[in-house]
Amino acid sequence: MPTLKLSNLTKRYGKKQALSGISCEFTTGINALLGPNGAGKTTIMNCITGVIPRSGGEVTLDGSDVFSMGEDYRRRIAFQFQSPPFYPSYTAYEFLKFSALLKGLDKADTDGEIKRVLGLVNLSENSNDKIRSFSGGMKQRLAIAQTILGSPEILIFDEPSAGLDPFEREQFKRIMVRLRSKSIIIISTHIVSDIDTICDNLVILNKGSVIANASPDELYDRIRGRVWSIPKSDLEQISIDRIYYEDTNAKTVSINKPTENSALSEPTLNDLYFCGQIDSRVFDPDTEDV
Repeated sequence: MPTLKLSNLTKRYGKKQALSGISCEFTTGINALLGPNGAGKTTIMNCITGVIPRSGGEVTLDGSDVFSMGEDYRRRIAFQFQSPPFYPSYTAYEFLKFSALLKGLDKADTDGEIKRVLGLVNLSENSNDKIRSFSGGMKQRLAIAQTILGSPEILIFDEPSAGLDPFEREQFKRIMVRLRSKSIIIISTHIVSDIDTICDNLVILNKGSVIANASPDELYDRIRGRVWSIPKSDLEQISIDRIYYEDTNAKTVSINKPTENSALSEPTLNDLYFCGQIDSRVFDPDTEDV
């Protein structure tokens, strides 16, 4: 099983420290970078792909430095940018054919591969339509098709659900599930519903640091018994910066029962996200003062 490993990865922009010693591993399956805007998700992906130089640390694939691998590494990776560029005068088919040429796909296989990925993103009927006529959601789906074209070993998606409606988001999940056994998939998002039912490995980020890194089930075990539902009558008893909402349910994180009428809540991925932002110490089983 291939392993993409980050070891003490750092990135500085002048005096600003964007990444502070990021260390984590990504293996075959669906890996999620979860955190608020500004947490460092995009910076990590830009460093992994070589779009920007790292300030320190290492990025290795099966023990080899990825930046010394050159073209071999670039052939094995695909990156969907948050705002992918397009050629408006191209049709969807022409755009993917051009992308296949850049990726070095076998010409004999190109037509069938383009039809395959267009089908996966529900754009088969729009194959010969100009990209300038596409809606934002259609462009996003075309970007996903371009990324998965040729089935690269490493697939990286930066906020892939931007512009997608609820049905299209579910379709994206289905595509990822189909590919999870063959590729290292890294999805950056701050939208929990993008990865809530499909994530194999979760990296929770805040302010350029890794707060927690494990499977969702392992992280649920760490915070179980520390997540509380708070009735409306008790909300004023808790600092507002420690309250978050899941649907209409007010919640907080605490080792001890925070109010008389609060009730323990079974952890969800939404809880993992907010625990990482409110107080990361909650992931440590030995913490006693949260």
